[in-house]
Amino acid sequence: MNARLNSLILTLIITLQSTQGFAKEPIQLAIVLDDIGNSQHDLQALKLPPEITFAILPYTPLSKKIAQLALKQDRELLLHVPMEAKSHNEKLGKGALMLNMQESEFKAELHKALHYLPDATGINNHMGSTLTEHATQMQWTMDVLNKEGLYFLDSRTTAQTIAESTARILGIPALRRHVFLDNIKTSEAMERQFQQAITIGERNISVVIIAHPYPETIQFLADKFKQVNIQIELVSLQELLPQSARLAMAKKRNERQQASNTIISQTVNNQTKQIQ
Repeated sequence: MNARLNSLILTLIITLQSTQGFAKEPIQLAIVLDDIGNSQHDLQALKLPPEITFAILPYTPLSKKIAQLALKQDRELLLHVPMEAKSHNEKLGKGALMLNMQESEFKAELHKALHYLPDATGINNHMGSTLTEHATQMQWTMDVLNKEGLYFLDSRTTAQTIAESTARILGIPALRRHVFLDNIKTSEAMERQFQQAITIGERNISVVIIAHPYPETIQFLADKFKQVNIQIELVSLQELLPQSARLAMAKKRNERQQASNTIISQTVNNQTKQIQ
């Protein structure tokens, strides 16, 4: 009797160990919605899970309003920086970074855009198929991010991009886009792209999808995340970075903010004294 019981217990233990051995960690999936700020319909994206990160274009009609509403949801924000492309540069909008800029103008323009959206934790490139191929301009970009305590998401709008590699060489935290979700705006096409992301995530553990606030995309994502999927852990983009990097950036941003507040306070005091 004891021998049979021991045999059953041993079989149970082996079965449990085997099951645990095959259990997989959920894929960490980060989704970034680009091009936020131009359309009234972009507000519909606020109905999506708060883990979905918004990449907001500077100086657009709804950028400030959507940023404020997103922050109330504890949603992560990126600054979606317009960068020179190989074509259609007339679509870049205000605040674009161009190859013909001198270093001082380039950095001043990026600083200005970052101050326009001060709660951004990082940036990614809007278009930029030309600029992200150039080492000098990417180094200037990373210089600014280093000072501001921000990271870079390479949208990979060109196969020859060196943005991510430049960031890593200079010690700037960086991530890359793996899949564009909605180049074709049908649910069938987006489902194929989503499954491609899952396949990549199964190899890499984490994966980054870039999408856009099209009505079709918002509906697709709303439907996709109605139910819990144990295969996926939806996370904000910065959660894919090492915790040490996130803490270091947060510390630097706090220091910059405190320094800025001190300068503002001193300016106000000096103006008050001049009035008196």
